[in-house]
Amino acid sequence: MSLICPYCQERDLETVATIPYVRGLVVTHSVGVKKFMGCRRCVRRNIYREVGRSTVAGWFSPRAALLNPVMITYSAVRGALVRANPQAVRRSLEQAGIPDEGVQVDPLRVAYGLCAAMITADGKVEDEEVSVALEIGRQLFTDFKDEEFFKVLKSHKDLPGVAELAYLLAEILEQNEKALVYQYLAEIAASDGEVADSEQAMLEQVRANLGITDMAALSMARRKLSV
Repeated sequence: MSLICPYCQERDLETVATIPYVRGLVVTHSVGVKKFMGCRRCVRRNIYREVGRSTVAGWFSPRAALLNPVMITYSAVRGALVRANPQAVRRSLEQAGIPDEGVQVDPLRVAYGLCAAMITADGKVEDEEVSVALEIGRQLFTDFKDEEFFKVLKSHKDLPGVAELAYLLAEILEQNEKALVYQYLAEIAASDGEVADSEQAMLEQVRANLGITDMAALSMARRKLSV
């Protein structure tokens, strides 16, 4: 099992961090969180990169203008305090279905983790997305259990980001397993009839990080949905 930083792909996986952000949309705003798991240097760099984005795009509504200074300050301090945290890393990996070395991985458990990471990527849990995840999960996985999925979803704050998780899974899943869990995410994203640009970008990053190159395996996953 790879425990290499998904950003630099050189140094060891050392720590995890979650920071809040706000984006102003003139008359309204959106609030979310960003999750990072990697080596200390890369996690710190990603936190400060997000601070930079918030400095530019976090002001364009009255409410955002009030929240943004607090969130920028918190994130800047959080970046300065990044330290190695192997316990948090292990907790995140366990929650995502990545077992200790030598223990066989369960693709269904991994699918729970990836799906929960995707639908909570902005820090919010939407009932409609959860319903779709359950419906498609039952189609794709014979042993899919709603209660097991909800256990993972309930602890979503311990999960890595979806792209980081996909990179870590690339070394422990077979091509057909990668295709199946990727198709699970793709079908959820397309469940409302269209895939937003942000969702498409996330899916492409997941596909690349998983290392999916076998289109035949991906087609097999699609056929399974139509059965």
